[in-house]
Amino acid sequence: MHEMNMKSLDLNLLVVLKALLDEQHITRAAERVGMSQPAMSRALGRLRVMFNDPLLIKGTKGLCLTSKAEELYQPLKIILSDLTQLVSAKTFEPAVMQKEIVIATRDYEATVILPHIISAISKEAPHLFFRIIPLVGDDLTPLESQEVDFIIGGSESQSASLCRYILFKEKFTCLVSAKNKIAQNKLTLDQYLLMKHCLVTIRNTGHGFVDDLLQQTKMKRHIHMRIPHFLAAANIVADSDMIITLPYRLGCYLTQQKKHAMLEPPLKLPSFPIYLYWHLRNQSNPLNQWLRKIIRATIK
Repeated sequence: MHEMNMKSLDLNLLVVLKALLDEQHITRAAERVGMSQPAMSRALGRLRVMFNDPLLIKGTKGLCLTSKAEELYQPLKIILSDLTQLVSAKTFEPAVMQKEIVIATRDYEATVILPHIISAISKEAPHLFFRIIPLVGDDLTPLESQEVDFIIGGSESQSASLCRYILFKEKFTCLVSAKNKIAQNKLTLDQYLLMKHCLVTIRNTGHGFVDDLLQQTKMKRHIHMRIPHFLAAANIVADSDMIITLPYRLGCYLTQQKKHAMLEPPLKLPSFPIYLYWHLRNQSNPLNQWLRKIIRATIK
């Protein structure tokens, strides 16, 4: 944006622009921000001059965004969010707060952590509602783009714009079917290597950290199945002769259903941290601060 435009910028135009880009319809955008249709058309004209771009053009199904408008959308969303935080009231009352909280995580964390978190938050802030989306690999970019409020996971990725806190340290255990005869005895390394293994992996390499450890001593286990989801894997193991190595808390949860037996891994496996991630822009946000406090107090 040119310096002359910056000096004369009406911040209300940014709100209007966001409505236009969201709705891609002049009448609906006008209704959304409480303007008349002619006033919205005039505002669009000013925006077109400001950005030297038509922004919205006629398509086969109505108006559609130009490539310039698509480039503007995400930065605009972040700017308006930051401005909202800047001018929002300092008082914060969880009991009356109404907002969607978006969390990205995997099925393991969603099973053993989220029920406790959501229950604790809902007791004090009953009007907050939640949307849980899958965490893809170690991708933390949804925090950068403001698609999510928090990420919960074991990713070791770091960024200068992201903050994190260790919720707890996790260890590993092994599960077999409760009907498997090997469940009656202590699992030996020889038995472990000979068994059919179910590997939960999101990597393209087809092996996991256990295989990396075994390779250091020139040992190898037999991977019988690869699958990206822990719960699906555990259900398959329950009706098979396979073994699965998975996080201890998830193992404890699954054995409560009496379909599995839990065994101590016959090799020394490292523990790993489960992090709560949030963006630096929300470090002082009252709601984000309060949610972090509840989550930390809930998960031990």
